Amino acid sequence: MEFTVKKNEILKELGYVQGVVEKKNTIPILSNLLLEAAGSNLTIMATDLDVSIRCSCPAKVKSSGALTVSARKVFDIVRSLPDESEISFKLADKEWMAVSSGPSRFKVVGMHKDNFPVIPEYSGRKWTVPGEVFRNMVSRTIFAITQEESRYSLNGALLVVNADGLRLVTTDGHRLAYIEKRLKVEGLEGEFRVLVPRKTLAELAKLAGDPNRMVQFAKDENHLYFHVDGRYMVSRQLAGQFPNYEMVIPKDNDKKLLLETEGFAEAIRRAAIMADERSHGIKLSLSEGQLVVTSSTSDLGEARESVQISYDGQPMEVGFNAQYLLDFLGVAFDKQVSFQLKDDETQGLLQPATEEDYQYSYVVMPMKL
Repeated sequence: MEFTVKKNEILKELGYVQGVVEKKNTIPILSNLLLEAAGSNLTIMATDLDVSIRCSCPAKVKSSGALTVSARKVFDIVRSLPDESEISFKLADKEWMAVSSGPSRFKVVGMHKDNFPVIPEYSGRKWTVPGEVFRNMVSRTIFAITQEESRYSLNGALLVVNADGLRLVTTDGHRLAYIEKRLKVEGLEGEFRVLVPRKTLAELAKLAGDPNRMVQFAKDENHLYFHVDGRYMVSRQLAGQFPNYEMVIPKDNDKKLLLETEGFAEAIRRAAIMADERSHGIKLSLSEGQLVVTSSTSDLGEARESVQISYDGQPMEVGFNAQYLLDFLGVAFDKQVSFQLKDDETQGLLQPATEEDYQYSYVVMPMKL
């Protein structure tokens, strides 16, 4: 096995696969990439058994072959070499890979490819959506996925695709993010409904980063399959029942505020400086023409921010997790946001004030302070 590649071409592909590589090292070969050189291409594969990815780049192949090598070390070596350089890889001493470029020389220990897991293949019907749409939807919902591994069905997003378009919903039990984009999905018949793991969403958003890329996707009983600009990703589906999210979205919150997105976010950031470090709790006090944001911690102190608003309803106070509000405001992508409240026990509803391309809603549960 011997081949030569350009640094910039292989580095891009190595960047895409790094996030998939198993970091815990419980199965040593999952920390490796499978490199296969044949014809005029180098194929790069990585997997953690739940998510797998296959990329490729042009290569001058002197002799074909395959070997698995440390994903981290190969990435660090390639990244450290000068831009525009050519890098040579050669199998040496059975399961060692020699890497060279100019005066630089490295040897990386490898493992035989026979122990590397087989990546499932799919050749059936696929559906196609714009990559930019998918990436946008993921970036505005992924933060609401639970971090608790025990809540298995909430460790990802509910993806619904039908004749009306795409819908993505995430929740951790304390908040819920919902986004919908109306468009025609090429090749779709009926409805496509599946639970997509968080890691899959994150890696797919990277693959779909170019605004002109299209995402092809499909599913069978256990797996999801994605093709993006020549790159192929496979993911296990999450099992379980996703909550009835439509029941969570409040319908009768009668106190409606129109807030400047950046000004509201800055007020929350400053007030949250004195909030409890575990709960991140802040209090919103609503009165005629004014919204006051406060926080206090008995052993640290307190903070108070005032925001002028157009409001003439009944006064009320309600507590929220400051970080939950900031997560939404950071991806609202609108100069103003609508904040709909009812009382200190009912979930609040936030939405961009004027956005038309997407239907985006964020539900957040109140806190007792």
